Amino acid sequence: MPREPTQAERDVAMEDPRPILVTGASGFLAAWILPRLVARGHDVVASDLGEDRTRLAQVTCGDVPALRWERCDIADAAAVSALARAVRPKRILHLAALQIPACRADPALGARVNLLGQIHVLEAARELGAPVVYTSSIAAKPRGTPAAQANLYGVYKHAGEGIARLYAADHGVGSLGLRPHVVYGVGRDQGETSVMTEAMRAAALARPYALPWSTRTCFQFAGDVAEIFVRALEARWDGAAVADLSDTVESTDDLIAAIRASVPAAEITIAGPERSSPQSQFEVAPLERIIGKVPRTELAEGVRRTIEHFRVLAARR
Repeated sequence: MPREPTQAERDVAMEDPRPILVTGASGFLAAWILPRLVARGHDVVASDLGEDRTRLAQVTCGDVPALRWERCDIADAAAVSALARAVRPKRILHLAALQIPACRADPALGARVNLLGQIHVLEAARELGAPVVYTSSIAAKPRGTPAAQANLYGVYKHAGEGIARLYAADHGVGSLGLRPHVVYGVGRDQGETSVMTEAMRAAALARPYALPWSTRTCFQFAGDVAEIFVRALEARWDGAAVADLSDTVESTDDLIAAIRASVPAAEITIAGPERSSPQSQFEVAPLERIIGKVPRTELAEGVRRTIEHFRVLAARR
């Protein structure tokens, strides 16, 4: 649950009482971010194709905040423009995206959502003069041989960063692209890296689980990522910035050890090959210049909180 806001944070929210418009509001990250924005006193308008609040209910253990919810297809330019004009937000938080499996299954749809959707949001921001905070991804960074993005999702996210840069250069649209790495926490149930959270859920429920692959990467607790996004929305910066959220690299073995620290009898194994992931040249400094010290929960503590969260949800069924 989000902590109580400080007076300084309340002052930021009241400085400009216009709402924050959030796309992709039914998704995992939104489920962690929306309660924090509301708790800090921000007026929020949530938008998505539908009004699925399942993940929001899981993250808040049923204490879902009251939100104005508007249906909008991010791939529909007219719909995005109309929504933005109706809301007239002070900031736009653009989270709507299709992840790796969906982009692989339907590349054209992935491009419409991840590329055209980004353009539609930036066009709305251009018209209204509203800065944009958006999700890029660690997938946007090159890896392996050849040194390139490993999937279409990463290609789209890399292109999205370039589009945002040009909207700043050509039209003065301020943007901040944040690159989550492997984010874990309750509600993470889609995307290839959701297997890390599934392992924690299995341990919480005393079930065996075999991770389909291993890696070395930056594991990030969802609560930290949500706090980073909220601080970014409350900050000021110029132009188009892009930043990683962490530079702390750990292994899948470290993750399993963290799970077993909370559940010693956990039957979590690795049943597949090692996957390449970016392990260096992370760009955290741009984020630190904008929001200050980047929050980071140690892996063992974040895993412990996640397992306990799953246990609480299971006990309420």
